[in-house]
Amino acid sequence: MNWGLKIVISLALFMALIVSFGVYMVSKDTDSLVAPDYYERGLNYDELRRADSLQGLADTLQAVKQP
Repeated sequence: MNWGLKIVISLALFMALIVSFGVYMVSKDTDSLVAPDYYERGLNYDELRRADSLQGLADTLQAVKQP
């Protein structure tokens, strides 16, 4: 078997792998990025981030006050 045939076989196997991944992804019926309560989750996340940043600011201010 020469090197040209090995390259052709490896490319064919790689293309078959990519096609099988595509078929698998299309055949899955779940869409994990869509949730019925998407906006509520976003609002809760924003509120948690704001509280976290306020806590970080309070910690920083407390560290600056202490000599």
